[in-house]
Amino acid sequence: MQVSQHDSFEKPQIGSDLFDVPFIRPEFPRGEDVATDMNEIVQSNWFTNFGPREREFRGEVAEYVGGDSVAVTFANATLALTVALAQLTGSHARGYVIAPSFTFAAGPQAIRWVGHEPILIDIDERTLQPSLTSAREAFERFGDQIVGILYCNTFGIGGDSVAAWESMARQFGVPLIIDSAAGFGSEYSLGDKVGTRGDCEIFSFHATKPFAIGEGGAALTRDRSLAARLSAGSNFGFMDHAGASIPGTNGKLQEINAAIGIRQLQTFDIALEARRRHLQRYHDLISRNVDGYFPRNDLLSSVCFASVVLPSASVRDAVLSELHSCGVEARAYYSPPIHLQPAFTETPRVDSLGVTESVYTRILSLPVFPSLPESAFERVEEAVQRHPA
Repeated sequence: MQVSQHDSFEKPQIGSDLFDVPFIRPEFPRGEDVATDMNEIVQSNWFTNFGPREREFRGEVAEYVGGDSVAVTFANATLALTVALAQLTGSHARGYVIAPSFTFAAGPQAIRWVGHEPILIDIDERTLQPSLTSAREAFERFGDQIVGILYCNTFGIGGDSVAAWESMARQFGVPLIIDSAAGFGSEYSLGDKVGTRGDCEIFSFHATKPFAIGEGGAALTRDRSLAARLSAGSNFGFMDHAGASIPGTNGKLQEINAAIGIRQLQTFDIALEARRRHLQRYHDLISRNVDGYFPRNDLLSSVCFASVVLPSASVRDAVLSELHSCGVEARAYYSPPIHLQPAFTETPRVDSLGVTESVYTRILSLPVFPSLPESAFERVEEAVQRHPA
């Protein structure tokens, strides 16, 4: 596959051209439909800067998520994270922002871009979500040096303790920013959509995500004042005709990406159902063959990929190697975690990150996309049958 789909640095050991089942296969609108949209954009002479398609797409994203949320679009989710952090923590002197080590590097990098430093915390064993216990230890150790929390809905799965995180953020008087990059379409365990909690939630619409428009992202918030500042932050900090009034950058979403998004929303629920059916198939075959477990509530997610924690590192490595050799592009997310990446080896952490250390060596991530062939399940089942423990 020629589209660059590696938003993780994790690369398979053999060339991607040898995989007949890729890890990610984005499903986009027909080329002729996108061409029609592009022709209309050219005729309108409005390519970016909050054009009619961006406004329509923004409204449809907010309507889909519901919960009185307001959507602010961005050129990508990393810019959305950076602007949100700048608006919600930027009034503080250099401080710390709590973040899990078991996540993608975009969040910790965004924390640094706004002048703060991450404090890395552990995850819970069964949910793979950030650990409340570890976060409370961070507050005990670093106190009022902590200026925010970057909670991550791991793999886009809505964490079932999000209300407790909101309560903790209120208790300590810091903002709660939720990185739900792969979570557009996911639900929390009580039925509300991901995108409705915390001070704001961030989505990615990158080509690797279940809802893909190529490049793009959005911040969702119920705070209309914050939404206005986030929008201005994507447009050089222009709040009015006086020019730059707040910190800002150029983070606006182009019209062509918004047009793709409008078309994607028309079929998104159908694709989401297919993804969840595939995930259920993986649940069933793993339970038949190996003592592994999936993150809690993953069947309520938009299913970017299927991740299972296997009994040992040796089993994971053997299964991963076998899948590569038979043409299935499986991965290991997030391996290595943030604290083992060169840019973050000196980053403060609250403890030994023991659960993270254990999980990252055992996790196996399997491809999920609507057109996933039946042969993928057969090859995965054969691989785990050969290495049950």
